[in-house]
Amino acid sequence: MPLIFLAILITGIYLEFLVFAEVAGEIGSLTAIALTILTAVLGLYIIRQEGIQVLGNLKNTVDRGESPVSELIHGFFLAIAGFFFLLPGFITDGIAILLAIAPVRAMLGNMMVDAAKKSHASRPRSSYSEGIIIDGEFEEADTKPAEKPEEIEKDPNSDRGNP
Repeated sequence: MPLIFLAILITGIYLEFLVFAEVAGEIGSLTAIALTILTAVLGLYIIRQEGIQVLGNLKNTVDRGESPVSELIHGFFLAIAGFFFLLPGFITDGIAILLAIAPVRAMLGNMMVDAAKKSHASRPRSSYSEGIIIDGEFEEADTKPAEKPEEIEKDPNSDRGNP
């Protein structure tokens, strides 16, 4: 798994470099750098505005007592979009712009929820989750064996055992 992540990272950096070099060849190096900085600044502003809206929706959903899964998923994808806007390059900016669009986030969120439901349904149930679970407290009793009735001292003030 770490090797796959490393291969994806190196491939992504290589592709970003190729695209940046191609764009810089067409519009000039300084213009390409300025465009990269401009997309980062504008993208983060858009992400901030969307994030404030998602936080408001999250608060309203929780206040109504409903499950905030959708809003949490939107927030998750907005955080990824913000991270991609900070990375220099046009490919990551394109991905970030897609993640900043609410219907795209909703579609990706639905795909994540469906995948999670499928993986949860295919998992075998644990035998520990079935049956009745009784929760209680206990304290350890004295471990000496019980005394015989003849050995118990009789209290002279007690009427027990006296007819």
